[in-house]
Amino acid sequence: MPNIQEILQAISKPTGHAYGPSDDTFLMLDALSTLSLSGKEVLDMGTGSGILGLVCAEMGAHVTVVDIEDSVLAGVVAAARKLNLTIETANSDIFSKITARFDIVLFNPPYLPSQGITDRAVDGGSDGRQLVNRFLDDLPLHLRENGFALLLVSSLNEPRAIIDSHQELVFSVVVTRKLFFEELQVLLCRLRDFSS
Repeated sequence: MPNIQEILQAISKPTGHAYGPSDDTFLMLDALSTLSLSGKEVLDMGTGSGILGLVCAEMGAHVTVVDIEDSVLAGVVAAARKLNLTIETANSDIFSKITARFDIVLFNPPYLPSQGITDRAVDGGSDGRQLVNRFLDDLPLHLRENGFALLLVSSLNEPRAIIDSHQELVFSVVVTRKLFFEELQVLLCRLRDFSS
């Protein structure tokens, strides 16, 4: 695993509305630590601070980071320069401007249930699943053969409801972490094989 402290120093204070590394971020890093990423095409959706994409690049992946805010992408590019890493960027609302397919897609989405989206970094809509559902609806079009996604979910946005509403995908829990008011999970999402 790369030197996380070095990467945290490079991102220092995320710019714009970027979501800074927190418990959910570090759980995603735990899930990544078990993977061999060298030469893989990785998409870091809603990159925020960029830490997930930067770690993947350090691990030898070809990384594209996606965010809806140019200032967030500029911050990740600046951090990548400090670390002597090469990453691609794309300004896109979920997959709206993404056409490529990837080996691994990462998404640590805004998942807190909210009456309205006032903070795009954390508000996930009335049930906390608004962006998660949009992401999973389009995910099959962006996975290479044998590709998969790592998706952060919380007991606050009801993982069972997410799984039940996306029958075209197979989900498995990679890692979990209990916090005082919620349980976080990283789900591995693959395309279901309907041929058997």
